[in-house]
Amino acid sequence: MSGGGPEADEPLPSVPEEPRHPSGPAAGEPPDDSAELSAGDVVPGGFGWARVAGRVVPLAATGVALYLLMPQLLAVFSAFPRLRAFQPLWYPAMVLLEAASFACVWQLQRIAISGLSWPLSAISQLVSNSISRIVPGGIAVGGAVQFRMLNRGGCDPAAAGFALTATSMVTTGVVFGLPLVVLPVIAFGQPAPTGLTAIATTGGLAFALLVVVGVVLARSDATVRLLARAVAWLARLTRRAVPADLPAVLVVRRRDVIRSLGRRWPAAVLTAAGKWGLDYLALLAALAGAGQHPRVSLVLLAYVAANVLAMIPITPGGLGFVEAGLIGTLALAGVPAAAAAVSTLAYRLVSFWLPLAAGAPAWVAYRVRYR
Repeated sequence: MSGGGPEADEPLPSVPEEPRHPSGPAAGEPPDDSAELSAGDVVPGGFGWARVAGRVVPLAATGVALYLLMPQLLAVFSAFPRLRAFQPLWYPAMVLLEAASFACVWQLQRIAISGLSWPLSAISQLVSNSISRIVPGGIAVGGAVQFRMLNRGGCDPAAAGFALTATSMVTTGVVFGLPLVVLPVIAFGQPAPTGLTAIATTGGLAFALLVVVGVVLARSDATVRLLARAVAWLARLTRRAVPADLPAVLVVRRRDVIRSLGRRWPAAVLTAAGKWGLDYLALLAALAGAGQHPRVSLVLLAYVAANVLAMIPITPGGLGFVEAGLIGTLALAGVPAAAAAVSTLAYRLVSFWLPLAAGAPAWVAYRVRYR
């Protein structure tokens, strides 16, 4: 990839080596058994208490959430026998729509990161997507993995980090903005159930908030420097080295990303809308396969609610939250409970489990191409 490296007149600062812990032995010296180790610093096996807690607490939260959501999950998976009545011709349509939805994500990343190739964009996103759906709270972990893959593939690290943040904000803003399309229909046309109306109103408010945050990050250097200092502080807590002039580097790379998106912002918004629109059509296809044809405006509100629930970083990929939320909101849209369970199961098989399985082949392809 030719266009991902830093510019010659803006070299990235070298990352200093991690300092040796003061309690550790010097190079070549045997460990000092008499040295006292604080229980707050380490536990047997060399793991810090903070690191152990960072793994145990999310797993415990995930276990509790899955236990509470188990009835909804069982209701969905118990619909497997009823999939025999699902019209099979809708499966290829759903797969094609989901593939096109993922392609929109890859193109959006290429718009934000100058010189990013199609293979690296697709491979890194598929791996990141799979990890984020396996690990509890995996959105952050998946983003970090994709960041490293892009860096190793030749992308400038600071620019890639800002680009991933920008694309995430664009796609999140679009999904929160989707209810605004339905509000006129609800206000001047057929009314919607109270629960779906609340979803539309909340989505509109969240969209406005994201717009404000995006404008502040795009125009305020002070905010970016404050964010960089917060990142550096978190890195020091985890004993990771960061460049001394990280704030200045992020300001420069933020300007590069904005310059890249600024020239093609209509294409960026269009591809982000395509990502959600095609995925929404896959849900409509799942409903059609189950013999259901509810009002598309109400299904759109149910779809937005399900995707907002998927952002809750407790269970991997919103597992349980999405199923429970989608069945409930589809019921508000007039879909019978049994058909809602079948449609949700078919939709999640194609939109959640199938892309999850694509992560391993994508990782193998990455290792072969960029080793």
